[in-house]
Amino acid sequence: MFRGATAIMEDMKKCYPLNDAAETVNEIGASVRRVMGGTSGILYDIFCKAAYAKLKGSPAGPTSKQWADALEASIAAVSKYGGASAGYRTMLDALIPASTVLKESLVAGIDPVDAFVISSEAAMSGAESTKSMRPQAGRSSYVSGDVVMTVPDPGAMAAAAWYRAAALAIKNKYSSPS
Repeated sequence: MFRGATAIMEDMKKCYPLNDAAETVNEIGASVRRVMGGTSGILYDIFCKAAYAKLKGSPAGPTSKQWADALEASIAAVSKYGGASAGYRTMLDALIPASTVLKESLVAGIDPVDAFVISSEAAMSGAESTKSMRPQAGRSSYVSGDVVMTVPDPGAMAAAAWYRAAALAIKNKYSSPS
């Protein structure tokens, strides 16, 4: 995750088309795929490619609903290609509750920035809930049950951490004076 985050920060300075959200998401996937080892790098690339496919073609920039739809499509792609779903003790256990709460909040008319922050809290709760799950996929499935049941799934915690960081960065951007 550190290598992925570092690559994103470096590549953002030189090659991301920041005026195009879909293309930027696509490039983030390429950065992560290039430097992250293991299944996570591949799954995050799949995640970004699915988001890109959902977001492309919105010239004015994606709406909050389109972002929520992109998150949902990304989760579906990771589930399809990674073979996991809710309750498998993976990154999806953070992202699925985040997606659900984001969509519900937007439908309820909550401000999109607030909806993002609220959904990031759901991601953190979802990641924490993996502590009581039996691993069925991912690296945790190779670890002894006695050990694995003492901590949340690292992949779920990582997904919740970056999702929360993104939500708080957006909140900070839109709540600070211009």
